[in-house]
Amino acid sequence: MDKRLIALFVFVFCFFFNVALADDYHMTFHRQYYVTYSYATKPRVISVGLKLFDLQKHRHLSPIDIVYNEVLSYSEEVPFGDEHGRSTNVHETVHGINSKIRNFFKIKYKKNLNGFYAGAGKGLLVENPPIKMRDIVPFIPDVVRGYRYNLYFVKQLGDWDDTPTYPMDEWSAYIAGAECAVDDATRDIKLKEKSDSVSGALEFSIYCAALALTVKNKCPDYWSENEQFKNIIKYYLIKSEKVFFEGKGFFPSDKQESLLINLREHKDTLELREFLLEEFDGIFVD
Repeated sequence: MDKRLIALFVFVFCFFFNVALADDYHMTFHRQYYVTYSYATKPRVISVGLKLFDLQKHRHLSPIDIVYNEVLSYSEEVPFGDEHGRSTNVHETVHGINSKIRNFFKIKYKKNLNGFYAGAGKGLLVENPPIKMRDIVPFIPDVVRGYRYNLYFVKQLGDWDDTPTYPMDEWSAYIAGAECAVDDATRDIKLKEKSDSVSGALEFSIYCAALALTVKNKCPDYWSENEQFKNIIKYYLIKSEKVFFEGKGFFPSDKQESLLINLREHKDTLELREFLLEEFDGIFVD
């Protein structure tokens, strides 16, 4: 083959290959997310803008409006299994989805990215802020360190210290698991569930609010420029508050009540409360 034809072929191939990558990246779009609900006689109407992208559906489970089926539809792996409850299966499945998103885009764009399942077949991407996970620890008051704190911020700290958005990975999984548990409870699906199936959504709301506070204090440029990071925090706060107050009656727990009271009233959480009021519509504390 003529060298000029070969060169032309290579040029055309590279051009369309790069366009394909660009198109894939720009399939992200801006969506305004609104939620309206009530708890303790207080109405909530909050909106947030997000850049989202569609995920590939790997299973066609019906009906898709059941949270359990919706989440498992977007996993290509064999389901985690329901031995420990459907909400735990959903939680672990979301971790698998998050891992696929994270690994795919980190390799593809050579950036320090993290990715999460947003629900309804959508994904989220965010750049990691230039901090360590251990930097978050001083911003989490002792009085709101739940029983999961030791596992994620002590035992696993060495594994995830270079990924400061790792708590958001756990957060998205706890939210999805809580949504599954509440959805199943409202449908009267009687399966093995923990007595505190929604407490993880609250606990990680605290940890990720502390993450956001850390970023604002230590990385002012990132904080002011990265709207996606702030909006993902707000989005998951909205989802967490909603599912927590929908589900805490189904899944009561003294520990989660203590966490909520300490977040709202304890003197040691004043900075965190003021931050949530200033930046995130007072979600959980207003």
